[in-house]
Amino acid sequence: MTEPMQDVQQVTLSTQAFLILCRLFDGCYDDMKQQESMQDLVESIADILLAGVQELEGRQTKPRTVTFPLTLPQSFLLRRLAHEMLARVPEGQEDNMTSWLQECVSALTGGAGAYGTPAT
Repeated sequence: MTEPMQDVQQVTLSTQAFLILCRLFDGCYDDMKQQESMQDLVESIADILLAGVQELEGRQTKPRTVTFPLTLPQSFLLRRLAHEMLARVPEGQEDNMTSWLQECVSALTGGAGAYGTPAT
């Protein structure tokens, strides 16, 4: 029997939201990796996202969605990053990027709604 903290969930995002999430993670990667307690978690997320990007690059026709596996700790960290970026969006400045970030937060929450995102 697997430990509950290591249960893997399949996360599905639109291709554009997935790429935004990858770019967001890439921007924080070096800082997060320097924190010794987070190195394994950060590396495991990087491996998953990189595999998804390589899969997209290898396809002639780009899919509308990308599905990838994440453990609860991985989902939590990515959701926190997306949520922090959403919090920085000035009120009234919502755009496609905001929608994609909200999609990331919602999907990483398990699709139960965009927990903690600002009400519009």
